[in-house]
Amino acid sequence: MILLRLGLAASGWLALLSMSLPDAAPVRVAAVTVFLLVCPGLAAQLALRPVGLLRRAGHPSAILEAALVTVVLGLALATLVAVALFLGSAFTATRSLVALATLTSVLALLSLRPGARNRDAGVHAG
Repeated sequence: MILLRLGLAASGWLALLSMSLPDAAPVRVAAVTVFLLVCPGLAAQLALRPVGLLRRAGHPSAILEAALVTVVLGLALATLVAVALFLGSAFTATRSLVALATLTSVLALLSLRPGARNRDAGVHAG
């Protein structure tokens, strides 16, 4: 799980690094598209529900549910960043990638602190 979080934290910066490639280069398009669709949403989902993803891992629809929520959260975060930059008259692809890479890194590294407790551990039904 730690390697997943570290990979997520680095993914945005790798997508930003791929922006230095020529326009419409297949590696650039693939890196930025995968980052925008998957990484911010997965980092947000791991930060909000760290155990919730693994709790129903045996259920057949758990993988599909997690994938769908990841893509929807990623698109929502990308939209919010783009709208905020447009309203501030500061939108560029590079600025939006920097904002999303920063947000993804913060969300991915949120619970890697030593001694960080799971927020779901203290919640009991009844």
